Amino acid sequence: MVGFTKSAITLTAVLSVFGSAVAVPAPKEVDYASLIQTGPGLPTIAELGLTNADLTKPMPAELDPVLAARDALEKRYNPQCWGEPKCNINDARACFNYLNNLGGTACSVTGRVQMCKMGGCAWDARTLNNGFASSSCSNAALGGAWILNNCNGGGRTAGSNAAFGNGNLVVDIIGR
Repeated sequence: MVGFTKSAITLTAVLSVFGSAVAVPAPKEVDYASLIQTGPGLPTIAELGLTNADLTKPMPAELDPVLAARDALEKRYNPQCWGEPKCNINDARACFNYLNNLGGTACSVTGRVQMCKMGGCAWDARTLNNGFASSSCSNAALGGAWILNNCNGGGRTAGSNAAFGNGNLVVDIIGR
């Protein structure tokens, strides 16, 4: 019995040393505040004073009724979910939070422009007629919110929707 106890203690010690040797470090938190690329003419993350906490927060629950009411209105653009390439939902959410925090700042476009890019995820704005269109950046973010809510699976998303209240300014969330 003494031999068995010594063997069990030795085995436990060896396994605990082995276990600590192969322990995997925790994944490093993404520094969205320093990695987001903002669109031309738009304020930077630093200028807005946004932090990682601001950029990674979940979409506000109060958006659900706003998005539902919008869906009930007559649409001039039919939103779409796309296949590959898709982008990481957390990267897409960081761009949503950035654009939403711009509030009434104008997101204007002639043709096509990238409003925000994080990692392999880009939020582009484009016009339907290749002319000029402008919406508040928070309304562009609301257009993208539909994509985040409806075009996600496996932590990835891609799609297209008009900015809230402007069927001529289209928001595309695409993987790049």
